[in-house]
Amino acid sequence: MSEPVLRRQLLSAAGWVGGLAALTAARSAKAWQVEEIDPASRLGRAFADRCGGPSEHQALLTQLEAQLAKDPSAQSLTAACPICGCRVTISR
Repeated sequence: MSEPVLRRQLLSAAGWVGGLAALTAARSAKAWQVEEIDPASRLGRAFADRCGGPSEHQALLTQLEAQLAKDPSAQSLTAACPICGCRVTISR
């Protein structure tokens, strides 16, 4: 009769040790952290130049200005850059 009790205690202790080890080793998810990037670093320059310079955004602004001129009721227009996904907004 002492064998089933010993086995139950062993399994219970193993469960507690495993649970505590999992909690101790747990880290926060890196996918939800925001990290600042130095604009002067290689990575910062790569992100700054992801559109190939301001010409793509300028072309998008020119297109939005033409659309805004055609629609007098609109106060502002917004479009996403097809290259980088930046939101470009123009207003009156």
